[in-house]
Amino acid sequence: MLTWKKNIFVRVIRRRMDEEGRTAEEIIAEYTALTEEEKVEILEAII
Repeated sequence: MLTWKKNIFVRVIRRRMDEEGRTAEEIIAEYTALTEEEKVEILEAII
């Protein structure tokens, strides 16, 4: 995944976590166009 793309997802998911009080795993599951590898890469960047 391109760095800029991953950075956008990380920022969006962190913001949604704060605003919605949900976990990163719950939120990232909604992004069905992402591959499993991309989801893992994003989750690793968040943690």
